[in-house]
Amino acid sequence: MDKLRAIRYFVQTAESRSFAAAARTFKVAKATLAKSITSLEVDIGATLLRRSVRGVELTADGQRYYDNARNLIRNLDEVEQEIRPLDGVPRGALRVGMRSVIAEHCVLPRIGRFLAKYREVEVLPERITTLADINSDDLDVAVMIGWPTQPDLIVTHLAQTRHIICASPDYLARAGTPREPEDLKHHDCIPILSVSGAVLDRWNFERAGESRTVTVSGRFSSEDRTWIEEAACGGAGVVRVADIGLCPALASGALVPVLCDWTATEAPIIFAGHWYSNRKSALVRVFVNFLLEVFTEIQADIPQHGTPAAPPAPKPKWYGIAQGKLSKQLPPTFNRTARLPRHAPTQ
Repeated sequence: MDKLRAIRYFVQTAESRSFAAAARTFKVAKATLAKSITSLEVDIGATLLRRSVRGVELTADGQRYYDNARNLIRNLDEVEQEIRPLDGVPRGALRVGMRSVIAEHCVLPRIGRFLAKYREVEVLPERITTLADINSDDLDVAVMIGWPTQPDLIVTHLAQTRHIICASPDYLARAGTPREPEDLKHHDCIPILSVSGAVLDRWNFERAGESRTVTVSGRFSSEDRTWIEEAACGGAGVVRVADIGLCPALASGALVPVLCDWTATEAPIIFAGHWYSNRKSALVRVFVNFLLEVFTEIQADIPQHGTPAAPPAPKPKWYGIAQGKLSKQLPPTFNRTARLPRHAPTQ
């Protein structure tokens, strides 16, 4: 038995919670991987994994072994990365998962620059919705909008978005322009849905130390950012969206910003994440550096529209927990003890 290989198989299976997913990562047969882990269990005299209706789970002994094995593999990979002779030419395939709005408006229009610089790297982009996909699909890196919550995820902060409140000129001509946050109560608004099922109908505002919260309502909502923007451009109502990716609609005049003297809070961050166990750290590193360049340029080019700069936004208390209308779940009824899902969703 190749014990080190068996340990790698075990760690990956524990993290993906699937023999099949781990086997795909190493490009080996599922039976081969499972047999190697069984041999490891026999060698140490303990059962490390058990099957359940939710997939593969760690036993108590398996959890102890995993905690130490993961650190062992991580440290070994880091040492090898440091001492391995490099020719300065990254090579290989890199599977990148991205939210649609980030891919379409930010990364893919600039990916040619990366491919021209790293001619021996193949980028395989995939559409993802939550960080759970980075495990289930064996992705190397995910580019997300929201707030990371996994403690074992390596996170690179790429950009802080700001919320823009806007609507189409036709809608504003018909319904009037809101001058104060409370005016939104008398408008058709388009709240976006988080993928956990929360209707984000509570919009918070700040100005010169003053805070206001407004519960908005409307007859259209979606978790798809593009659909939300298209509906707003078509006159469906007032929308609150992150500025990154919104520039074409604002530049063309299809959407007009309002309440520009207020800061709409709880704007999400954009970040890149990958697991410590990732074995393509060199490829991930050059791609993350490319992302940092991309989002630095994007943020420098975004018109401010009179909206105050957004400070770093902490993760809201409702994030990854709330379902249904947010206005019905926040204090005093917000349940702080609700159980978090294993993979928190993104906004």
